[in-house]
Formats: sequence, structure tokens, C-alpha cells
Amino acid sequence: MRSGLSLLAGAATLAALAWWFGVGGVVAALHAASPAGLLVYLALSIVVLLLQASRWALVSAAVGGATAFARLVAARLAGDGIASLLPLARVSGDPLRAVLARTGDTRLSSATAGVAIDRLLELVGNLLAVVAYVGVFSLATVGGTSARTSLALGAAVMVPLALMAVLVVQLARGNRPLAPLYGPRARRWVPRHGHWLDGLRRVEEHLVVFFRAHRVAFVIGLACSILIEVVVVFQYRALLGAFGVHLELPTLLMVLLGGGVARAVPTPAALGTLEAVQVLAVGASTGRADLGFVVGVIVRLHETLLILVGLATLSALGFSPTRLPTARPVPTA
Repeated sequence: MRSGLSLLAGAATLAALAWWFGVGGVVAALHAASPAGLLVYLALSIVVLLLQASRWALVSAAVGGATAFARLVAARLAGDGIASLLPLARVSGDPLRAVLARTGDTRLSSATAGVAIDRLLELVGNLLAVVAYVGVFSLATVGGTSARTSLALGAAVMVPLALMAVLVVQLARGNRPLAPLYGPRARRWVPRHGHWLDGLRRVEEHLVVFFRAHRVAFVIGLACSILIEVVVVFQYRALLGAFGVHLELPTLLMVLLGGGVARAVPTPAALGTLEAVQVLAVGASTGRADLGFVVGVIVRLHETLLILVGLATLSALGFSPTRLPTARPVPTA
């Protein structure tokens, strides 16, 4: 019921934006689409996917969850496709990724640890990118209100970065920062789900081993995350350029930042929210809110493509969204 209301609200927002700004700009952008530009965008999208799968393969192998690279590529596509339709951004697809990556004798705890470390590295890369984005935007708008706002946002991002750093340091020292989540007190709260808590304990054991014994893999994975963020900037530039939309770098970075904010809103596929955020981001940067709506629709096409490819991949792997609740693994495996 709640997701249905969110979907209706998102659709209403999108319809309101289309009514307010009109669809002339969108139609003109679609007519201006360059096949060569779209091929460059697709090539960069494949590079991003391969880098993501490579980082995941690196950390998975370190925690005993080695899986065929092609399987990881497919699992990443499927996980992101499902996650785009759920709240909590891409984190929603991580349980599915762990299930799909578990093959042969791989334990579920190893597969889950691999996904958790991969997600941690991605989040660190995302947060570092946000700091860089707001820094570039602030330099481009020195002295303005937008600069002060972006600096405040950058300072706020440092808080989760610091928390992640503390978590990594604790794990690297062999400590158990997640122990309260599966310890005696937690077991008293959920006495019937002790097997899930045992699974969490085993996942943390893998995390401790990784951060103590595989620090080189962590550094390589972090470097890969930063490289992915750089390639994504070129990916979005190619995407927008393929439709005749050319933005200055600070504005383009705000488009990327706005997309991340929109995905965190609990609306299926961020419908309406994504477009509204891009109207605000581009409008604040260029003074052309109408261009922001065009950008939002183009980014919507990108997101829709990822969802469709992800769902098709999930189907090819023998799953379907309606079967996912019955495909949950046994936690003790």
C-alpha cells in the first residue's frame, strides 16, 4: 500500500513537472540523439560495470567467496536492477547479490562478507566523490550562497566518512564492533532468530580477517572505487552529450550528486524525485530549471535501461522478482 502511494506520488510529481516545463525540450533532445555519442556512453557504462565486478571479485576472493567473474557481473546487474525499484538505494539489492554469488561450496557468510566489503568500498568512494564534487562547485561559486551550502554539505559528508574509518580501524585491530548486534542482549530481543545472529557473527569474522590480513586488497579496492567515480563523470558527460546537452563540470557534478540524493528517497525507481532533484540542481547552477527537467528525463532513461537489463539478467539466472521471497537462503549454510 505504502509503495503504491509512493509510486502514485512520484508519477504525479513527474506529470506536474512535464506540465510546468512542457516536453518540447525533451523532444528536441531526443531528436538530437547521436548514435556515436550513445555508443561512447554504452562503452563507458560497460567499463563501469567491469570495474565494479573486478572490485567485488578482489574482495570476495580474499574472504573465501571466489566466484566466476561472469557470475559477479550478472549478479551486480541483477542486484542493481532490483535495488532501483526498492528504497535504501542500491543497498536493497545486496542480499540478492550475496545469494547469486554463492556457488559451489561457497558459504553464505563468505558471500555476504564479500558483498559487505564491496559495498563499504563503494560507499567510501561515493563519499569521497561528494567531497570532491562540492569542492569543485564551491570553487566555481566563490562567495555565493550556493558555495556556503555546498561547503556545509561537504562537512556533513565527513561524519559518515569518519565513522567508516573508525569501523575499518576497529576491524583491522581485530576488535568486534558489530558484537552488540549479535551478542547476548540482542539474542534476548530476538530469541527465535538466533541463526541470523550467528550468520552476522560469521560475517564479522570474515571482515576481521580481511582488514587484518588483506590490507593491500583493501587499498586496491579503494583505488578502484575512486577510478569508478572518475569514469562515471565521463559516462554522464557522454550520456548528456549524446542528446546535445553540454554542461560545465561543476553543474555536471551537481547532476551526479542530485542523482545520489534522489536514490535515497523511498520512491520506487526514484520516480518523480529524480527529475525534481535535477530541476533543482541544474536550475540552481545555471538558472535554467527547464534544462534541469530535460537532464532529469535523460538520466531517467539511463536508470530505466539499468533496471531493464538488471531484471532481464535476473530472469536469465532463473529468478524473478515475484520469486525472490521464496528464494532466500538458509542462514546457517
